[in-house]
Amino acid sequence: MKKIFVVLSVLTLVIFGFSQQNGGVLQIGIETEPVGFDPNLVTAFASFRILENVYDGLLKYDENMNLVPNIAEKYEVPDPNTIIFTIRDNVYFHNGEKLTIEDVLYTFERIMDEEVGSPAAAYYSEVESIEVLDSKRIQFKLKVPMANTLLINFASTNSAIVSKEFVETGNNLQLKTNGTGPFFMSEYVPGDHITLEKNSNYFIPNQPYLDKIIFRIMPEEISRVTALRNGDVDLIEIKEPLSLRSLQSNNYKVYRQPALSYYLLGFNTTREPLNNPRVRSALSLAIDREEIINMVAFGEGTITGPMNPTVQPWTITPENFEEYEYNPEKAKSILAEVGYPNGFEFNIMTASRYSFDKIAQVIQSQLSKIGVKVNIELVEWGIFLNRWGGSDFDSFISLNSGSIDPDVQFYRTFHSNGSTNVFLYNNSIVDKLLEEGRKEPNVVERIKIYNQLQNILVKEAPILFLYSPNVLYASQSYVEGFKPLANESLIFLRETRIEE
Repeated sequence: MKKIFVVLSVLTLVIFGFSQQNGGVLQIGIETEPVGFDPNLVTAFASFRILENVYDGLLKYDENMNLVPNIAEKYEVPDPNTIIFTIRDNVYFHNGEKLTIEDVLYTFERIMDEEVGSPAAAYYSEVESIEVLDSKRIQFKLKVPMANTLLINFASTNSAIVSKEFVETGNNLQLKTNGTGPFFMSEYVPGDHITLEKNSNYFIPNQPYLDKIIFRIMPEEISRVTALRNGDVDLIEIKEPLSLRSLQSNNYKVYRQPALSYYLLGFNTTREPLNNPRVRSALSLAIDREEIINMVAFGEGTITGPMNPTVQPWTITPENFEEYEYNPEKAKSILAEVGYPNGFEFNIMTASRYSFDKIAQVIQSQLSKIGVKVNIELVEWGIFLNRWGGSDFDSFISLNSGSIDPDVQFYRTFHSNGSTNVFLYNNSIVDKLLEEGRKEPNVVERIKIYNQLQNILVKEAPILFLYSPNVLYASQSYVEGFKPLANESLIFLRETRIEE
């Protein structure tokens, strides 16, 4: 029997409050500048936060992280190897061009084109064919029965729909946007601000509420907090939880959301001595994750394993891994066994974004206790991304986006052909488990597969999972409707309003 998922949206107008919901300018202080604007290519969080308000995918998340239709008005899963999307008839790109089923087909052919190099390509490696059924319907046929596993990817910014004509007429999407989202990008002044303006032709009636959003680029936390206290901005992201102590009056609202993302120490697994899993395991034992959370995040975080502890039934919680025990004496013993009784020296590449540098400093201090010397390479953000993409490092501190599905969490990162496997990690058993996990339709069997995978990843430690932070924002008291999600998405800016 066909499973048909249809969401019928009933938009209720609250008459007494509507005059306050429309219009206004929201100014947001953000830490990090976007690196590119092509939704099918970007990997930087800062780019996602802009582009998810400029582009739309076939699906999206609601505030409880459930998948709901977006550009697609409905989707069907007639069997585990087939997904059929029916697109809306009233979706237009910001240049006035109507979105067609050909744009949808073109987008996914573009994503899957090896020459394009989309990080989302790994998500769709098991797609056998994509076929336009008629002017509103498109069908994805899969090589393996993984339809329900694949669905989550259609809500990713990396899978946002782009205009075939706009791209093929020579426009560089890394520099120029043309989405279907609730806002269009009207101005970008590098190093200063990005302005998004209301898309008056948005397909969801009465959205967005705001006329304009200005993202003010403010790398320093003190600058963002001061701007909020002085009334120069309306909303800021908080990266250093200590800042909340100065925002405790009734004039401000604080938004706290446990995140799916996770901090990590990643290794180039081809460089000695980090190519030895036992060396990497020893480093894990010498790192006190709780101390990192307390010193860097002031308690605003949770130790995480390969899957976030809140993601049931997929997670194995950290206390079940002996490698997560803080045991520097055991770490020294392992190093001695593998030929490094006096420790060794390696570099950690980092940047002064997302507290990467602060985490590196704590780890540097902790590893010194087992005789391991860490040299911190502090580089500019653009250089960091380039070297990360080229695996040009001994190790690095980073923040990976998390997922509620283990295939999305693991495949592109740890498969030997994964599009973000910058660690150059290669394990045939891991590859086999990843391939089996994405096609296994039985949930109980999938859990067994991913439990085995998580144990291998912790034991071999191509990366050390550190902790998941809380997503923190603060706003003026008159900001209403703002809701950060667990995946750190800001798509609810379309429902944010100012009530002064």
